[in-house]
Amino acid sequence: MTRIDPRGAVVVITGAGRGIGAATALRYASLGASVVAVDIDESAAKDTATACRGSAFHCDVADPAAVAELADHIGPVDILVNNAGVGVGGPFLETTLDDWAWLRSINLDGVVNCCHIFGAGMVARRHGHVVNIASGAGYLPNRRMATYCASKSAVIMLSRCLRADWAAHRVGVSVICPGVINTGIHTRSRLRGSAIAEQDWIGKAFGYSHDPDVVAKSVVAAVAHNRGLVSSGFEVRLAYQMMRALPGPVVDLVARV
Repeated sequence: MTRIDPRGAVVVITGAGRGIGAATALRYASLGASVVAVDIDESAAKDTATACRGSAFHCDVADPAAVAELADHIGPVDILVNNAGVGVGGPFLETTLDDWAWLRSINLDGVVNCCHIFGAGMVARRHGHVVNIASGAGYLPNRRMATYCASKSAVIMLSRCLRADWAAHRVGVSVICPGVINTGIHTRSRLRGSAIAEQDWIGKAFGYSHDPDVVAKSVVAAVAHNRGLVSSGFEVRLAYQMMRALPGPVVDLVARV
């Protein structure tokens, strides 16, 4: 694929109202890109767009018709960052099937919708790069995060398959797997069962976590160097290597901790 110069590039970022999305928008704006901030929270998207001197759009990525309308309105896109995501925490049987449907509709279906609709234009033009934000939880099993881990694992595999599929069309695909990032996602997650009692501990843990700009840097570097899978944060880089080397029973033990 051809290298995409961020100067003047049209960069669409979902979930851009806060956290990783906002940090990525600001970083690309500093490089001279034309940023399109997309979020289900229109006010937050506008705040990011104002800071980036870009444009803002309201869109529910779980709705394919809304994504198609957005793509028609924006036109050709150079870089797409699928960042919108939510969380569900708690033992699997203490969550509901509605929790699963809600999380999947955004974390996985939302990524699929955007890849399918925006990706079609990139493949047709033989130009573009898609970055999907997954999570270290996509390869680190955890007994209280079954739905979240499953959705992020699916995003990793989708991304790697699309990377192989679209390489012949000169379209790059990267997947970023952040560690614990101070995005505030825990305040917008559905916590069930024993996870509810751990809210204060979870909040403190996020307070000591990485700044979202750590991930934004990983996004920019992944596009610049056409990297496939990037673990963002020293703890997930270490965990990724350990998970590949540790025997199965040890991995099972880690998941239960």
